[in-house]
Amino acid sequence: MKIDRLDSLSLVEQVALWNEAFADYLVPAAMTEASFTARMEKLQQSPHESLIAKVDGEAAAIILTGTRDFTNTRMAWIGGLAVVPRFRKMGISNQLLERLFVSYQEQGVDESRLEVISENIPALRLYQKLGYTQINELIYLTGTLQDHGVASYRLKEVNDPNDYIALEEDVLPWQNRIAAHHKIATIWRNDEQLGYIVYGISDENLILLQVRLNNAPNQILGLLQAFHDMYGSISCAVFNEVVTSEYLPVLLDRGFEKVAKQIQMRKKI
Repeated sequence: MKIDRLDSLSLVEQVALWNEAFADYLVPAAMTEASFTARMEKLQQSPHESLIAKVDGEAAAIILTGTRDFTNTRMAWIGGLAVVPRFRKMGISNQLLERLFVSYQEQGVDESRLEVISENIPALRLYQKLGYTQINELIYLTGTLQDHGVASYRLKEVNDPNDYIALEEDVLPWQNRIAAHHKIATIWRNDEQLGYIVYGISDENLILLQVRLNNAPNQILGLLQAFHDMYGSISCAVFNEVVTSEYLPVLLDRGFEKVAKQIQMRKKI
């Protein structure tokens, strides 16, 4: 087996490997060249830091990663690891991770983080064997923005993210941390500020990344109403929220559905 950098493959080959390795994943993961490139950029994954494995010259596995500095910590995140089905049970995932840890040490990485779907027991056991420990259990919900008949809630967009970046907790998942393509807004009812929200928006989809509301169970429908007033009945996702968050039952009662639960993990390098 040979381990190499992801950028040793062409983009076409990278996407083909990803799609083949993730073809039977627990949630849909297939991507086009455009969506793969956009994902790498938005999640700050590095084609040079990411790795592939080849068996007899054939691409067999892929692992995506990137590094960022948070406060005094250089953190790495693994944003996807999969082996092409016919090459499984050969220890390839273990070898890719061990090689990645060497690269992390060379880069001065302090900590590696990842998320693994709760039902993916083989992956969970592998990460635990290699020294990863659980931080939180996270949930991913999807639904549709609706008119809840709640009045007087409105959003004010924030232009300077620095004050809000300073508020981010250490355990906040990598994908939910404020980045250039995210938006931040404070939420108001009448003249009272109730908190703030970090989110992503496209023509057809709203993704809530950080919900920071006073008395969130009583205010969450007002927040959704404010978004509905702005964007209409588009799809809405709550991404990587801690399962114990008190506002989640309100969303489930209003038609949101669970897509997946994940275990957020960390390992000191």
